[in-house]
Amino acid sequence: MSPRRKTTAVAALTVLEQVLRTHGQLCVCAGNCGMEHASKECGGHGTEKAPMLAAPYPLPLTEHETASAPVSELRPWCPPCWRRARKHNAEIRQELRRQELDEAQMPLFDIERPAAALGGGR
Repeated sequence: MSPRRKTTAVAALTVLEQVLRTHGQLCVCAGNCGMEHASKECGGHGTEKAPMLAAPYPLPLTEHETASAPVSELRPWCPPCWRRARKHNAEIRQELRRQELDEAQMPLFDIERPAAALGGGR
């Protein structure tokens, strides 16, 4: 088969089909979803109603990073692990954002600093 025909054949596959063909039909989650799997890997598989998903592993913290990942970085995920990983990441993002806001507000509550240093007072 010529390289051109091979490229055409790969292009005809969906992203999920390419990922499953490359990495197998089972979920690769090894605990990134926040759950410890008995065999160190989930090994779950999709169903007709809930097919496998293709996403980076480990799942990045932001949707932008997930959406911009190249096909070479995608791995098969079963829907339950993917949902748990997204929820786990959302909780991490929320905590990081809370910490950022707390740190940004620390100077506002610094009673050691004179009011003039904060731009107030006359």
